[in-house]
Amino acid sequence: MRFANPEFLLLFLLFFLPLLQNNGKNKQDAFVIFPRGAIFEKERRSLKAYLHKILKILKYFAFALMIIALARPQEGRNFEESSERGIDIMIALDISGSMRSLDFRPLSRLEAAKNIAADFIKERKSDRIGLVLFAGLAFTQCPLTTDKESLLEFVKKISTENIKLDGTAIGSAIVTSVNRLKESKTKEKVLILITDGNNNMGEVDPVTASKIAANYGVKIYAVGVGSLEGAVYEVDDGFFGKRLVRDNREKLNEDVPKQIAANTGGTYFRVTDIESFKDTMKRIDRLEKEDIKIRKFTSYDELYKNFVLAALMLLFFIVMLENTYLRKLP
Repeated sequence: MRFANPEFLLLFLLFFLPLLQNNGKNKQDAFVIFPRGAIFEKERRSLKAYLHKILKILKYFAFALMIIALARPQEGRNFEESSERGIDIMIALDISGSMRSLDFRPLSRLEAAKNIAADFIKERKSDRIGLVLFAGLAFTQCPLTTDKESLLEFVKKISTENIKLDGTAIGSAIVTSVNRLKESKTKEKVLILITDGNNNMGEVDPVTASKIAANYGVKIYAVGVGSLEGAVYEVDDGFFGKRLVRDNREKLNEDVPKQIAANTGGTYFRVTDIESFKDTMKRIDRLEKEDIKIRKFTSYDELYKNFVLAALMLLFFIVMLENTYLRKLP
């Protein structure tokens, strides 16, 4: 608590200092001896005499409350105002047929990518995030938005079942994402490219696309998903039942995503299991954290009304008692 006008507290000295000096004097000089002093002594000890003393103290207390009210007591409440400036992030997710591979058993590559991307989105409170999906073609599933709930719904519905043209158009995915990021006014523009294959579709090769991204200040973090030995699928041949087979033709080529990331000042990561996938997204999250500026301020509530009200109630009580039970008869 603080006082807005503390100078009024000096009134305590003007009022109570003379009072203390008077109380220190020898009261015997003021006494007058009466022949029947025992009667007055008995009266002084009566209930009314004590009430008169109490009322006198209450008057001092009411006056003290009024002085405090004049000094304007205030109670402070601290507030913090965060000034957050987010980053614009596009997530380009490969939904080609090879993303059905069961490298992340019991999850497929795509299901693992969806779950971990969703966790990443939930952590980015002040950023705009968008989503590009690609197989043989690339398209914007969700533009840059701060509506995380809607974005998470889009992520939840991602499936390889809706592929119109299979393949892996990494260059097209980069160009589509850059088109969404190039008008951004934020300091940092980031593309997280998640893929498990080689570029085999699209009109723009990935390296050229990455140079375009660099010209627009877009940093690419490339995440290579899956094994270098090929994709793993579950098949049922009717004789041996369900079993896992490996397709060695669908191997991850790391050279291209490494060059893509290097051209834009980003980083390439390869993930082979759930834990390494989670760790990679956490590393990206830490690398692209914006400092949050916090401005602290204090708001003060005026308390003088409470002291005025208490003083008035005391004075009302004193006046009522003096004009009723303690009234002096002529």
